[in-house]
Amino acid sequence: MTSVGNSQTQLRRMSLLVPYVQTHEGVTVQELAAEFDTSPAQIRKDLKALWFCGLPGQGMGEMIEVSFNGEVVDISFDAGIDRPLQLTQQEATALIVALRALTASPELVDNDSVTSALDKIETAVGDRASTSRAIAVSATPTPAVAADVKKALESRRALEIDYYVATRDEKTTRVVDPVRMVRVPGGDYLQAWCRRAEDMRTFRLDRIDRALVLDEPASPPEDDPRDLSAGVYEPGPDDTVVSLKLSLGGRWLTDYYELENVEYADDGTTYAELPVAEDDALERLLWQLGSAGVAAFIDPHVLEAAHRIGERSGEALNNYR
Repeated sequence: MTSVGNSQTQLRRMSLLVPYVQTHEGVTVQELAAEFDTSPAQIRKDLKALWFCGLPGQGMGEMIEVSFNGEVVDISFDAGIDRPLQLTQQEATALIVALRALTASPELVDNDSVTSALDKIETAVGDRASTSRAIAVSATPTPAVAADVKKALESRRALEIDYYVATRDEKTTRVVDPVRMVRVPGGDYLQAWCRRAEDMRTFRLDRIDRALVLDEPASPPEDDPRDLSAGVYEPGPDDTVVSLKLSLGGRWLTDYYELENVEYADDGTTYAELPVAEDDALERLLWQLGSAGVAAFIDPHVLEAAHRIGERSGEALNNYR
């Protein structure tokens, strides 16, 4: 028999128990133990733990209802888990992004577990979370990207880059005319004329997924590059600054977003402010953080975004009923 002490194995087994019991009327504890290769005592422990599982933010009436008639098990309310769950492409991609960010976080305690989970998810979803759509999160620029940026600067050539825009949670491809590389607290940056925006832009090097030196000369304007002594981020006229209180599990955010007024508390939480351009970007960010990444909702904009996510999650669960 397999070990009954592994929490990851138990969580997976519990998620499968609900649809299995509902499709096997009259199934007994012993039969479940044989099916899931564990002990009857562990099956009872798993089923009793399901009493405390249910729809997010709901009361006791929305919890999974498990009952025993001797050794026969019955589940009268499944909280929407009426079949084995399968991640959609968007869900799988977002989860992979969050796990990759965790593997790069210096605060991570159990890197082996996160890496193992990441490998299993990538193997399970296969092409549904394609590398062209997934965002590779890295704490430092790859050597190839750094070398190509340096080569473009030295040869005064234009550069094509795939760049992750954190405030909009999207990856873009653009051609830029490099001006200079600069190091400021928090990372290395490329200042360049962006032909797409027709304006000077500052690109964080570790968010450049790909760089290609083009066979054409760079032609940036003769204006002096922007002074970065006061910081890199330059807010737009319509940006909203939201306040976040992150738990230890959400501290990776400080490494990958341009946060302001960051404060680390003794209890492990982190206070920070984040400028966001769109509500959708804030919702995607909260989805990636998950409940384990947010210590408390201290900003009405963040709370409203969380409510919108909850409403859509409830609508999605209804599709499983």
